[in-house]
Amino acid sequence: MNGTDTAAVRRALLVVFAGIALAVIGASLATATGRPVWRAVAAAGALAQTAGWVLALHYSRGGAA
Repeated sequence: MNGTDTAAVRRALLVVFAGIALAVIGASLATATGRPVWRAVAAAGALAQTAGWVLALHYSRGGAA
């Protein structure tokens, strides 16, 4: 066993997919309505996606040595 916490990796990947959903919804609504608040939602989704990938890699590879 390599000690990978699969539950933590799955939670991190849920953050990734939630970020993807926020980014897509925000970008779509920003395009449809032209309101800047949806651009902020899309940016927050992109940040959440990035944070999720960082966490997933941290949990799967064991973090910094």
